[in-house]
Amino acid sequence: MREGVVLKIEKFATHDGPGIRTVVFLKGCKLRCKWCHSPESWSFGVQKYPDGEIIGQKMTSDEVISTLMEDKDFYDASGGGMTLSGGEPLASPGFAVEILKKAKHKALHTAIETSGYAAPEVIDEVLPFVDLWLWDVKELDEKKHISYTLVPLEPILSNLRRVNAALEAESSQTRKIILRCPMIPGLNDGNAEIEAIAKLADSLSRVVQIDIEPYIPYGIDKARRLGLKVYEAPQPPPEYGEKIVSRLCALTSKPVCLP
Repeated sequence: MREGVVLKIEKFATHDGPGIRTVVFLKGCKLRCKWCHSPESWSFGVQKYPDGEIIGQKMTSDEVISTLMEDKDFYDASGGGMTLSGGEPLASPGFAVEILKKAKHKALHTAIETSGYAAPEVIDEVLPFVDLWLWDVKELDEKKHISYTLVPLEPILSNLRRVNAALEAESSQTRKIILRCPMIPGLNDGNAEIEAIAKLADSLSRVVQIDIEPYIPYGIDKARRLGLKVYEAPQPPPEYGEKIVSRLCALTSKPVCLP
């Protein structure tokens, strides 16, 4: 049985897949997104803020599953289940696979929120145990992607196409991909970026929806407490997200949604 570091477990979530869900956030991420709202998830180990507040806890996969199963009645009644998030869950592949496999053994619907930045063999190992992929699309220009996240774009797109092809080959239409696009004013919300998102979505048959996620400055205070630096800007007004949705709807055949 594997042990890993869990940042937090959020119960009764309704925005990370269908129905009522429990979201398991694993600690650790290799990306360094400028606008990250959870910089406390970057490190793979248990940490402390300067005031002594502990960040994360070690848990076994069985302990995670036991926590999940406390709310199985709610999942069954609502069509919900478990969502594995982070950090970046694919950065802890052994632990992630074990949790997903055990969740499927318990007949839970499984989703994973990921940047897709992982080795292809990790994608292949995870694939059988994921019903819904919530795939973060942060920037679709290679140079900007490296500048904003410090990792290359191409492996992420290659893995996305790999997952799409695998799901496309299945006779069942139940397993799906949703693109999740954080929109950061002045960084990745220009016409070229919007057009690239539409083109990508329309090229992938198993993408069923695009989620637009306008910037929220959740990470600023946490980063300061840890001596880190993230993008600092005010939260855009509500109409910002609505305008992005409208622009994107004009360019794609896929449904476009706000949180």
